[in-house]
Amino acid sequence: MSFSLLSTLLPLLLGPGFFMMPNVGVTLPNQAPPDPVADAARFETVAKQLDLGGVLYGYVSVDGDLSAIGTYVKSFMDGMRPLAHDVPQVDVPAILKVSGLDAISAVGFSSKSVEGGFRNKSYLYTPKGRRGLLRMLGGESKPFDVVKLAPAGSDFVFEQDLNLKVVYESIQEALVAGMGEQGALFKAMMDGAVNQPLPPPIPFTMKKVLSDLDTQISVIIDADLDKKISLTHPDAEGLQLPLMRAAVLIDELGWVAGELAKILEPMLAHPPIGMTPAKIVRNPNWVGVQLAIEPEQYSVMDAEVLELFGSTNPVLVHHRPSGKLVLASGLEFAENLFIPKPNLEDDPDFRKTMVGLPMKGTAITYASPALFSALREVLESAMDVEGLGGPESLILNTFLKLFLPKNVRGEGSVTTNSKDGILTVSNSAHSHKANIVSSLAGPLLMGIATTMPVVQAMDMVNEMEADHDHEGHIHDQLLELGNDARPGLKQPIPQRGD
Repeated sequence: MSFSLLSTLLPLLLGPGFFMMPNVGVTLPNQAPPDPVADAARFETVAKQLDLGGVLYGYVSVDGDLSAIGTYVKSFMDGMRPLAHDVPQVDVPAILKVSGLDAISAVGFSSKSVEGGFRNKSYLYTPKGRRGLLRMLGGESKPFDVVKLAPAGSDFVFEQDLNLKVVYESIQEALVAGMGEQGALFKAMMDGAVNQPLPPPIPFTMKKVLSDLDTQISVIIDADLDKKISLTHPDAEGLQLPLMRAAVLIDELGWVAGELAKILEPMLAHPPIGMTPAKIVRNPNWVGVQLAIEPEQYSVMDAEVLELFGSTNPVLVHHRPSGKLVLASGLEFAENLFIPKPNLEDDPDFRKTMVGLPMKGTAITYASPALFSALREVLESAMDVEGLGGPESLILNTFLKLFLPKNVRGEGSVTTNSKDGILTVSNSAHSHKANIVSSLAGPLLMGIATTMPVVQAMDMVNEMEADHDHEGHIHDQLLELGNDARPGLKQPIPQRGD
């Protein structure tokens, strides 16, 4: 019997056995036997980070699983190499070790009811510390800068410690550890590439950028829900969106805007044909570039997008006192972030949403209740503009009721690092259980949406058939009455099908 025929028949032969023995699963060779004492201690450690007695509690031990899988894959590839010479020389266990993913010993999650919603927790247990790619998500927990920078009333705020140098270093380590001499050659090629100057007129190398990529990224969006922008673009004509001001801030990379200003300044003195109009921003606090295009010079879509963000002159600037690179919808909004003012940490909606969450960590996300209400209004407005009805309207209204109910609360989340794990705690209108159900319901809603055109087409066909049968019924009645029933008719009525 050929291998292909055997592989085809095996599922048919073994399938009934799996139904009779539902606990049959995969057992990896050479996997370490379970240690009841270590398993119990691991569970207790994770359980201390979670909330018992809520609507959902989950715990999964993955201790040694990735290492066992890596060892098995390596063994399988070694066994295949004499049969297929193009199987690469890759040490999978070594790559997993460098990545740090095998440092995860267990995963836990829980949800419990709190006033107005749920307290959700997720925990990655790393008893030997975070290493490899897990170091990408920041180091020690610290107070959040963004809650002092963002003005009170801000509707979306995000801050994440991000060490992108780790990604580059981990890739290089994995190449050497997993591919030997060939990997070392690739590493040397990468080092050579990042040490090369970037294309003119950029005067610095990619290595200079990489050296400053142990950074922090923040996003601030402040929406004025009382001011609406009416879109005129044909694809969204009549749709109204709230006016927004926004900024993206990146630590340690402010010098990039300064270098860009140096490059563009002489060019702007005598701008070449087709160059985007801009001006240099230079004062004790700021240096960088600001677009200087008149509104009529933008396309309709670009002008409306910029109008939504409250300015037609966005900036890319270096805030000299902090060293931050700031991309903002306007210089005025960027300046407002760094001056004394009522800020987000004193905002009542923020305090209510984030109650019980730590104010130190490596990541924070906040979305205001007003933001979700505005999003609901926009979707309802879009339905009105499109004049949706029937199945489409039913699906969208169901979506709104499930995911954006009226009077929905804000959403807040904080991630903290410790010596033996990564914990994310959130206050939400939805529990982890609801998220699981939503992920299962999503394909169902998509399936309904994709079948709607088929249902509509079937309805049209049925209507056409009904009309045809109705016409045929009238035709037969006329035949029964005879030609005399139609005065002036000189030719007999033809039979159906003639």
